[in-house]
Amino acid sequence: MPLSEEEQRILHEMEKKLFEHDRSFLGHDKSPQSFASRSLRASVGLFIVGFIIVILSFASSLLLATFGFLVMLVSAVMFERGLRHSRGIADTAVHHPLGDDLVTLAHRLRSRFFQQH
Repeated sequence: MPLSEEEQRILHEMEKKLFEHDRSFLGHDKSPQSFASRSLRASVGLFIVGFIIVILSFASSLLLATFGFLVMLVSAVMFERGLRHSRGIADTAVHHPLGDDLVTLAHRLRSRFFQQH
């Protein structure tokens, strides 16, 4: 249902007052979509940096190569979370039947362990 002319005028006035009141609002894109896209780009860049560290240091320093691998792992987790965020999927809203079974199993094992000791 389209807005009436009066409603459009009121909406336009509200937007105008908002932008006049908060000038810093004009230059910033604070939408969740922009945050998610920046997060995805940053995680891909970090993954590439970690990969380069692994390739360049594997022959000379296993410790530095391990650090590069950890950087790659962290960036993969960042990418996955950014992807979930960009698709609007909350981490707490996702329930897997297998995950619920694992939680139940963990509670049972903890209760048995603490009852015996």
